[in-house]
Amino acid sequence: MTKKIGLFLGLFAMIGLAISTGVSEFKVDSMTFQLASDYVNISSNADLMKFKGSGTADDPYIIDGLNLNNHIGNGIVIRNTDAYILIKNCTMANLTGNYYGLYDVNGINIDDAKNVRVENCRLSGSGSSLSVSSAENIQITNYRGENIMFNGVKNGLIENCNSEHILVQEKIELMSSPRVTTDFMPETRVPSQNCLIKDCKSAYEIVLFSPKNCIVENCYVKDGWLMAFTPINTSFINSTVVNATMEMDFSSNTTLENMTLVDLKGINLGGFSPESYSPVVKNSTANGEKIYYYHDQKGLHLENLTAGYIWLVDCPETRIEGVEAGGIFAINSNSSTIEGSKANQIILALSKDVLIVNNTLRGSSAREAIKLDTGTSNITLYHNIITKSERYFGENLFASGIDASPSDGNNTFENNIITDSGYGIQAGGNNTFTGNTIANNIVGIKVSGNNNRVTQNNFIYNGVDAEQSSYINIRFANNIWDGNFWATYKGVEKDKTGLGSTPYVENIPFPRPCEPSPQVQEPVIDKVPSIVPISKT
Repeated sequence: MTKKIGLFLGLFAMIGLAISTGVSEFKVDSMTFQLASDYVNISSNADLMKFKGSGTADDPYIIDGLNLNNHIGNGIVIRNTDAYILIKNCTMANLTGNYYGLYDVNGINIDDAKNVRVENCRLSGSGSSLSVSSAENIQITNYRGENIMFNGVKNGLIENCNSEHILVQEKIELMSSPRVTTDFMPETRVPSQNCLIKDCKSAYEIVLFSPKNCIVENCYVKDGWLMAFTPINTSFINSTVVNATMEMDFSSNTTLENMTLVDLKGINLGGFSPESYSPVVKNSTANGEKIYYYHDQKGLHLENLTAGYIWLVDCPETRIEGVEAGGIFAINSNSSTIEGSKANQIILALSKDVLIVNNTLRGSSAREAIKLDTGTSNITLYHNIITKSERYFGENLFASGIDASPSDGNNTFENNIITDSGYGIQAGGNNTFTGNTIANNIVGIKVSGNNNRVTQNNFIYNGVDAEQSSYINIRFANNIWDGNFWATYKGVEKDKTGLGSTPYVENIPFPRPCEPSPQVQEPVIDKVPSIVPISKT
């Protein structure tokens, strides 16, 4: 205990030394250690008196022309000010170190401040981030650097900037309380709101987490993500997205207008209500083809149409036949049919009694080629061909040929061909799988629920043919595995019936690094496996 207290007090002394005195080194015997320190540290309006200006909107305090290289620590730090400040024409490169092993350095760090402008600044190498937190009336223009991060910013502008990552997100603050006696700490979430990202170019991503009243206008994103998670009153206007993924989850009053999508990898949707899946799309294209958006129309018949995307919202009894599209989305559209079409992805949500038949999703780059999402049930997938161009999405996470794990179940999967994915099929409970060919996937089929019938399917050269695993505590007591063909079957046939005489057992695979370990995982046992391929197609 004495050693722990001494270590804590020593660390506390180091922290006090670095913060209060600005000293960048400390010595122990003959050793010298460099400490991270702020090159310019402004913690109140009083610290601004040495700079030119008077702190008004017309005559701001000015930090101009700082050229900083190979510094250990933050470049410019501004905290707890409300005077008007202009930071301009600053260049920083290769800022290194971190604070007490916890916080990486930033070129410019603005925290709990108001009325700060950053113009014509360049950050490169390590530490090339501009971070703004709990701030108001912040303007960033003509900035070049790796990251721009807004956390809980109100009335912010990011204009004509070039950055790999532009992040506008909520600020999560832990609240200390003398009544809290457990490891749980209450927290408050402060959203970024009334922010405009305009005329910006991102080499990887523009991401909005829980924004309110924000706009992305005339921007360019390539090779990564354009993402809005739980957006409220958010618009994407006149922007171009190339070879990237769009993520629009749990949206509320979100608009896509005059968008140009090129070689999009896919659009990911999620939510609990029709509005969550239904950003309004206006005058937008994908690969030069119009994105068709239909709302509150019953009995539509779309035939032999070439489209960027087809988006149905509240359109029951729609029939889509013989179309080619980047994606087909049916939201709250019961009793619809998608037949004989070609697409990169198909997403159903809050829809029942839908038939998906004779479609081709070849070389799909979407996270899920076909997704049966929240509120889907009694969906029939028959004779579809699904191949994936990518087995992973993100970092070490598996993509899926068919993901029906969020569905309410009672779905039928018959005579489909699913190949070359991470998961060939993911499913929850209460489904029937018959006559499918599932080949060359990392995992052929994963079921995470009960009451599934998996019969007369072909499992051919998957890394793991089948698994039963769940992150909740259930018992896999009612899944039926019967008469499937397993290319890896090593049992025997005694009576020449074409059926194996010994069970097929798929051993429990090792946990994969891309996922947390499941709480329940049991082997798959096919009591009477077929030893010849199923001929039915």
